[in-house]
Amino acid sequence: MARVLVVITPAEGHVNPSLGLVKQLMENGEEVVYVCTEEYRSRIEQTGAELRTYPFPEDAFSHDPELKPAEYKHPYQFVYMMVGGIIRKIVPEVLRVTANETFDYLIFDSLMGWGGTIIAEKLGIPAVCSIASFAFVEPLGTDQGLDGNRADVQKLYEATMKLTRQLSDEFQVRAPAMNEISKHAGRLKLVYTSRYFQPQAEKLDDSFIFVGPSIVPRKDAPSFPFEQLRARHHRTVYIAMGTILNKDLDFYKLCFDAFQDLPVTFVLSSGKYTDMKPLEDRIPANFIVKSYVPQLEMLQHADAFITHAGMNSTSEALYYNVPLVMIPLTSDQPLVAKRVEELGAGIALDKNNLTPAALRAALRAALEEVLSNPAYKQQAHVIGESLRQAGGYKRAADAVMNEFANMNSFNVGGFTIS
Repeated sequence: MARVLVVITPAEGHVNPSLGLVKQLMENGEEVVYVCTEEYRSRIEQTGAELRTYPFPEDAFSHDPELKPAEYKHPYQFVYMMVGGIIRKIVPEVLRVTANETFDYLIFDSLMGWGGTIIAEKLGIPAVCSIASFAFVEPLGTDQGLDGNRADVQKLYEATMKLTRQLSDEFQVRAPAMNEISKHAGRLKLVYTSRYFQPQAEKLDDSFIFVGPSIVPRKDAPSFPFEQLRARHHRTVYIAMGTILNKDLDFYKLCFDAFQDLPVTFVLSSGKYTDMKPLEDRIPANFIVKSYVPQLEMLQHADAFITHAGMNSTSEALYYNVPLVMIPLTSDQPLVAKRVEELGAGIALDKNNLTPAALRAALRAALEEVLSNPAYKQQAHVIGESLRQAGGYKRAADAVMNEFANMNSFNVGGFTIS
């Protein structure tokens, strides 16, 4: 039996995919210590893992300027977020709550980048990278065309490298080059998608294991009146904009205006931090609005999904063959939406280049197209089948345990330790 340290960025789309893997490792006889924040205690402890917490503001990804999602126009912006927003704030806490303990291997979140390598090196153990989005063949923002010679880009480079050198001195580890900070490290990289859905999969080596989404029933999910869905209309559309970007009341009002006369039941998940009181009198009769909806169960009833195209939500929808209307906003969402559209399973809209009136019209037209054209459902099924066949968290656990079953030596920080 091995003792495993799991360190995942405290965000829904990163914690949720890890839970099935952790539960399976526990069932296979491993001992797991999971380091995260108090916000995720309930669902982590349901896996059987021992939770260690550190102070971190709840809903930080909505409020912290360094963590708040952005549309990255240059890779340096993404890398600076990793160094300043995640590595600097989380790595010292992980080392603090695990001080004087021994582990056999580490599983860390890809959003930590170089931070995972720091933890592995300081603890003297090998590592596995958990990738909750697509594996990045190139860093986010690479294809956005922002000139790297601009003064503001150079200033960002210098600030990132200065902070990186400070952290390398603090932890007494080698300072990486800029292109190494966000690189997927580890002996294995677990990617929670299929090789078919992954863009440019041919450029990734055999250390990338495509296991598909980690679909695990969430015991903390609230009840929902599913019997109401077909009471008035035979089709259901689910609307959810994730847990970070779900406070846009103007968008919800736009949805009400766009869809109030359609013979469809709409279910809107507004998010537990969103105050919907200003819109209570404007909710149409064909809408059911809840602060939290059991998403896995809802997707099994949905005919289409209007989403921000976050990787976790997108994967869950496609797993259940649900076509998408996507409004990507930040981070990797444009990349995810582009891939879904390339494979014919949905339609992506550019919110930034549409007036509210134009977005309302485009949103309605896109939804009507997705609902009326069976090709979108068929292509969602093609992707969904590739996700279901990938093996899920059981294959991920098998890959990890096989990797370390006969471990006699491993490489950390460029040195082989026997």
